[in-house]
Amino acid sequence: MVIKWVVALIVIGGGAWLLWWSGWLNKVQPAPTTQSGAATEATSNTPPPTLNGMSAANDSSDAAIAQDTAAVDTQMQGLASDSVGVDASVNDKATAQAY
Repeated sequence: MVIKWVVALIVIGGGAWLLWWSGWLNKVQPAPTTQSGAATEATSNTPPPTLNGMSAANDSSDAAIAQDTAAVDTQMQGLASDSVGVDASVNDKATAQAY
C-alpha cells in the first residue's frame, strides 16, 4: 500500500516538474477579473497621492518645503532605528547550547 503512494507521488511530482520545465505553466493565463463600474471611475478633483508624507512634486511653496523637510526627518529617524536593529543583530554573540 505504501509503495503505491510513493509511486503516485513520484509520478505527480515528475509531471509537475515536466510542466514547469517545458514552460507550459508560464503560458497559462489567469482568468481576467471584472471590476464594478463604480470602482473604475476616476475622480479628477482629487490630488495625486503623496509618498511618505511628501508634498506634490509640482508644489514649490514654503509650506511644501517645510512638509518635505519634516517628512525627510521622519524617514531618517526610522532609518536610524533600523540601523540600530541591524547593528545589534550583526553584533550578536553566540550562546552555548544546553545539552
